[in-house]
This record gives sequence, C-alpha cells and structure tokens, in this order.
Amino acid sequence: MIELKVILKIAFISLFIFFKGEWMNLSTNTAMIIVFFVTLLWGSWFQTVKHTGKYPITNFIALMYTFSLFIVWISIILLEDTLVPDGVFNEISNHIPLSIAIVICGAVFAIGIQLYLTVVKRIGLILSTSVSATCCILSGTIVSSFFGGIPEGASFTSIIFSSILLVMATIICQYSGVVRDRERGIIKDKKNKSHLNDVFLLVFINVVLISAYPLAISIGIKSPLNLDGMSSLTCVGVLVIGAFIGSNIFALMKFNKEGSIKDFFKSDKKISLILLMATISAFCHFGGNVLHSIASPIISVSIAVAMANSYHVWSYIWGLFYGEFKGAGFKVYLLLFIGIFTFIVGVISLSLNVT
Repeated sequence: MIELKVILKIAFISLFIFFKGEWMNLSTNTAMIIVFFVTLLWGSWFQTVKHTGKYPITNFIALMYTFSLFIVWISIILLEDTLVPDGVFNEISNHIPLSIAIVICGAVFAIGIQLYLTVVKRIGLILSTSVSATCCILSGTIVSSFFGGIPEGASFTSIIFSSILLVMATIICQYSGVVRDRERGIIKDKKNKSHLNDVFLLVFINVVLISAYPLAISIGIKSPLNLDGMSSLTCVGVLVIGAFIGSNIFALMKFNKEGSIKDFFKSDKKISLILLMATISAFCHFGGNVLHSIASPIISVSIAVAMANSYHVWSYIWGLFYGEFKGAGFKVYLLLFIGIFTFIVGVISLSLNVT
C-alpha cells in the first residue's frame, strides 16, 4: 500500500499545481519543470493497474477516461475565467472542424492505450517497453515537429538526437531489468521471441494510434507557431470528450462480445478499489495532459512531446524506489544508473533547444 500512497500524493500534488494558476506568465524554465513533472505523472498511473486484479483492462481504461472527463470539465468550470477569457464554448463554436478533429484524435488515442495495455499483459513489460518507447518517442517527435513546428533557434536534427538519447535511456533501463531477472533465473527470453505479431501490433499502436495525442495538441493548441489553435484548456476539454467516447464504445463492444454488459463491474477485487484506482489514474493521466498542454506552447509542442514521452524511465525509477532491484548485482545497478543518466542528458539536450 506504500505504492498507493505515493500515487495518491502525486495526484494531489498535480491538482495543487494546476489550481495554483498563474499559467499565463510561465517562464521557459518553469514550463520545462512542469513537463518533467508530467513524465512522472504519466510514468506513475500505470502502477494502479497492479491493484485491479483480473478486472478487464479495457473496462478499467474506460472508467479512467470517464473520471478524466469529470476532472477536466470541473477544472474548466473553475478556471475558465482566468485561462479562457473568450469562453470555452465560444472557442469551440469558432473552431468546429478543428474540434471534431481533436475529438477523433482523443478517441483514437484512448483506444490505442486500451490496446497497448492489453498487449503488455500478453507479452510482458520488458519486450513491450523497448518497442513502445522507441516508436512513441520518435513518432511523437516527428508528428509534433511537422504539425506543431519547431521553435526559432532550434533544429529538427538536434531535437531528434535528444529524442534518440531518451529512447536509449529507456532501453538501457529496460535492459537492466532483463539482467536482474536473468540473475534471479526468472526471465524467459525465448518465449518473447515468438510474439512477432504482437510486436508489429505494438508498432502500429504507438506509431498510428497513440500518435493521435501529439497530433491533437499540435494542431489544437494556440501558440506562436500555431495561431489558429485554441487555448490549452479548451483543447484538453475537447480531447477528453473524444477519449471518453472512444474508450467506452470500445470497452462495451469488446465486453459485449465476450460477456454481458450487465457484468461490466464484475471483478475479483472490490469495485470500490477499482473505482479508486481509476480515479487516481485519471488525475495522473489527464491531470498530466492538462499540465502538458499548458506548458507545451511555452517551449514548443515538439520539445514537450519528446520529453514527456520518456515517461517509461519512471517505471524503473519506481522499481528502484520500491526495492525491486534489491539484491541485484553491480552490473544491474550500473546499467540502471547509465540509463537514468542518459535520460537526464537527453532532457538537458532538449532544454538547449528552448529559447
């Protein structure tokens, strides 16, 4: 339960920072810190799935996006006067085609997350992380750079180089886990080699489906590089509607195919625990999305996406914190240190592109 308490603290810290306000005067340094904090939030909400037992992943994600819808729109009601002087609904009515596109992106992105966690459950975290981190960071950076633009004084080559460092950081940390499990005699490398179809599915999920998120904020958020966009809060408000619609339709279709919809809340765990985990996940996931969308225009969407997508590293940092590497050999700790150090270098390298 220590892990649960830490995640709860993260959720409430996220809320505190969000409601504290003063976003209109963010400096680039503060924006970078916020995006770094988002990597922590995004890398933490997956921990809640460990507490959901055999409850279907697709149903859990649908619940998470349902709570996300309430969290984001309650935030909009409370902060609209400060952050959206023109009014959220007025902005949406003036950007109908753009809003429809963002809703579609939200639905596609949410379904991508559902499929991603389903594949992870089949083939394990080790193989899926190396594939998804590489695809997610690189494709997200390319999409956001193309549609969101690159800030003046930065170069696409430099941003891609920094992104590759973040990919390397994730893979090195992932490999430290492989070495740790080999030392304990619990890894099954040969079994992973048979999951070729799942690997291709992971590539499709990350390159096509999950890339809908960077596409949405690239075209949707108003910034010096995108004057036709909407405010960050409006964009996320529309995005979460799409995520709610897409995830729930997908979950109901899948559940109806495999069972009865009336058993949607049937679980081997207490339903109150499932709902609590979904709420915490919503705070960390879409709370992180709100923070990310607000900070992104300050440092450019392309840099914010590349940096935030390195959230996979936190899975291993959490593992170190919770003693999952306790008793491991020197090589394991060395690899983990190199991975975390490479992550820091990648973040610093990205920050050099921020003017």
